[in-house]
Amino acid sequence: MSIATGVSNVDRIQCSRVVPMRLLALGLSRTGTNSLRTALEILGYNQTYHGYSAAFENPRDCDMWLQAMSAKFDKRGKRFGRAEFDQLLGHCQAVTDVPAVCFAQELIEAYPEAQVILTWRDVDVWYESVINAIITHVYSPWAGVVSILAIIFRSSGRWSRPMFRRVWEDYFEGFRLNGKRRYKEHYELVESLVPVNNLLYYQVQEGWEPLCRFLNQPIPDVPFPKGNEVAETSARIKALVKYEAAQAGWRLLYIMALFVPLAAVLNFQYGFWGV
Repeated sequence: MSIATGVSNVDRIQCSRVVPMRLLALGLSRTGTNSLRTALEILGYNQTYHGYSAAFENPRDCDMWLQAMSAKFDKRGKRFGRAEFDQLLGHCQAVTDVPAVCFAQELIEAYPEAQVILTWRDVDVWYESVINAIITHVYSPWAGVVSILAIIFRSSGRWSRPMFRRVWEDYFEGFRLNGKRRYKEHYELVESLVPVNNLLYYQVQEGWEPLCRFLNQPIPDVPFPKGNEVAETSARIKALVKYEAAQAGWRLLYIMALFVPLAAVLNFQYGFWGV
């Protein structure tokens, strides 16, 4: 699986809102968020922001998400509100998945006019899905090495892994130990903040009918999108690590291509290496 095609490098700090924020889909990762994203875009919610938006499509977003997390978790910097989210998400009419849903309360406060959806699964099934599809790969030794190389060689996705680690370590307070508790707290928080008539609890297996009824949209004449099984998510993460490794490798070769001739000239001129 290749991710190089379609990778952009937009600095969201320079951006502003160009479309209205219509929908906050605040269910956690591995509850059908990618299928929902595809469904929403079929319904005309363009664009719908997803974790893949930050990880694969515009990795520079991760830097701004890290700023938001530093303000939220470390109390350093300005807390993100509507102005900052309009910069980061101003091209989107909907959001779903981490990292956005880690700011559920902030987004609800920033966009009180938006409808809210909570995709959900059985908490035990969900927990195992996150472990197998995401945590195992994000915390692999190889991913750690590549992340360090990406930072050293300043590749475009160098902040991706640090940002997603903050999701699992800070928002979930250590996923392996506290993931199930934080799942319940997340859903209880959203439920407490959103009026009942503006909130849809939804499972993607339910298909178009309840979703379109809630959004007041006609049911499309296409099957409801499916996908993003554990194997697919794992493959995407592995592809990202491979892509970052390749970027770091090419940058290393570029540096060597500059350094080796220079070293040869200096050695010839000054005999630095005694040969």
